[in-house]
Amino acid sequence: MMPDNPYLPILADFEIVPQGKEQFDEAEVLEMLTKQIAWMLETKTEFLFSLLYRLDVDERLVRRAMDPSEETPAAAGLARLVFDRQMARMQTKRDIRVDDIDPDLAW
Repeated sequence: MMPDNPYLPILADFEIVPQGKEQFDEAEVLEMLTKQIAWMLETKTEFLFSLLYRLDVDERLVRRAMDPSEETPAAAGLARLVFDRQMARMQTKRDIRVDDIDPDLAW
């Protein structure tokens, strides 16, 4: 069983299952995401953009990352956007606690 790794949910969204290593750093996660996103840009473009929408990655930033005049390759730029957005979401979940709903008020 793999130890609790904060990056696993990010990788799971992109159907990435790390093999042979239990812990990895930000650079390794970005590399895995970049490779997967590059593959998705070639083979599953609609699915990729649907996933970016579902993950609430800012559309303006996606367009900028996809701009051919950008110095950073599109897949690497999108990987960074995904990583940053997912890390922000995890931080929000840690910072904001929602009380349980009173069963009498629940639908």
